[in-house]
Amino acid sequence: ADLTFVLGEVHPVMGAPLVIELGTRMDAGTAFDVVITYRTSPSSSAVQWLRPEQTAGGTHPYLFTQCQAIHARSLFPCQD
Repeated sequence: ADLTFVLGEVHPVMGAPLVIELGTRMDAGTAFDVVITYRTSPSSSAVQWLRPEQTAGGTHPYLFTQCQAIHARSLFPCQD
């Protein structure tokens, strides 16, 4: 079932909190799954490119991710 959610106030570094309303009261210890569909953008702070001339062979660009200290959250929802 689709659940109701809201995004909280955007912080310039931390992003926005995701609050999901489960729609029913859950007892402590109850296991359940939540599936979140997400996407990032080319401006994600965790995704970086080297131009071909910056690489060892000088022919191909190089894509890498930098997920420290708090950049992982620009790729997917997480507590990093």
